[in-house]
Amino acid sequence: MLAMLLTGIAAPLFAQRPNPSDQAFEVPGNVVFTRKYYLDLGSGNHLQIRLTALNDLDATGNIDSLLQAFLTDVRPLRDSFNDPLASRRIDYVIDADGRKKIRLQQHAAKGSSYLMDKGTLSALRTQQDTINILGIISHPLPAEEKISGPRYFEFSFYLNSWEELTAYMGGILDTKISRIEKAGNDRWPTVLGTGFHYMKADPSITADKPKGYTTAGNGDLLELNVAMGLQNYKDNFVPSFSLGAKVILVNRGRSYKWETGLYWEPQFVFARDAQNRVRTYRNDFLTLTYGQGGVRDHDPAKAFSFSSVFSLGYLVGRSGSVYENHTFRLGAGRINLAKTAIEPCMYFNDFFRGVTPGIRINQYF
Repeated sequence: MLAMLLTGIAAPLFAQRPNPSDQAFEVPGNVVFTRKYYLDLGSGNHLQIRLTALNDLDATGNIDSLLQAFLTDVRPLRDSFNDPLASRRIDYVIDADGRKKIRLQQHAAKGSSYLMDKGTLSALRTQQDTINILGIISHPLPAEEKISGPRYFEFSFYLNSWEELTAYMGGILDTKISRIEKAGNDRWPTVLGTGFHYMKADPSITADKPKGYTTAGNGDLLELNVAMGLQNYKDNFVPSFSLGAKVILVNRGRSYKWETGLYWEPQFVFARDAQNRVRTYRNDFLTLTYGQGGVRDHDPAKAFSFSSVFSLGYLVGRSGSVYENHTFRLGAGRINLAKTAIEPCMYFNDFFRGVTPGIRINQYF
């Protein structure tokens, strides 16, 4: 039992230390973006918007003013882009005091591309430029989403040339952002043939999920689960399937969660009867699970490789003589490999009589 409990203790693993120069231009790890939108700007150009909360759009202010400030600040640096065929990335970070940090990166094209037009051969540029504008919202309004911590916005432009940014000023983007603010919580139909969703008020605005929600924006969840399982009981090989649901509750910062689930689990035992014929006996368990631990990537639907999970099953339907009456199954600790869960367990009856150890393997769908 002590070994099983130790197996279930979740411990953070230290990854390779990130480069401090990159961290200055990246979103802090404690920031949760609950909304993400894609805006088709035409000619292959796109804008991706990520928000901590939907009403943070209003706090970003006039986007024309933001873009004008960006162009003014990077104008003295434009000579740094000396390769017309290279792709460029400009990171522009605005801190809580209004100070700006700028990073310029230029990536040479891999290989050479050419365009043949009326007998004239010319070099062809095949990669887009990226402009990433990241800012913190100093005094945000209360959010309807269940979030805490700092509030950020991020505008990521993917353009054929970064100088095309001026073509989207003059109120064009402000109009689209205003539509997101007004219709962001309306119904979002599915784009036929894809998993994307679009805004009815403006089909050029799409999202991965309805209303622009991200996986990190789920908050509390109710999940329905179906699984196929294998386990051993004494010298028996026992396949099973389970059907049930679990409730996932998270804290406001989406850094910790609690899970409670209830499952119906029929198990199938193959044994010989009095006439020495092989028969299949179904034994039904009702299983209650509980777990708690950290949240990975602010997404409560994700599980750690090692999770603090306990389960208690009770035999509610008995067939054959393999299981004793009033049999319980106690599980502690779990190893998750993608959608496969491995759990050590212990069967017993009548208050820890007839104790039998076992291993359960469940494949979730």
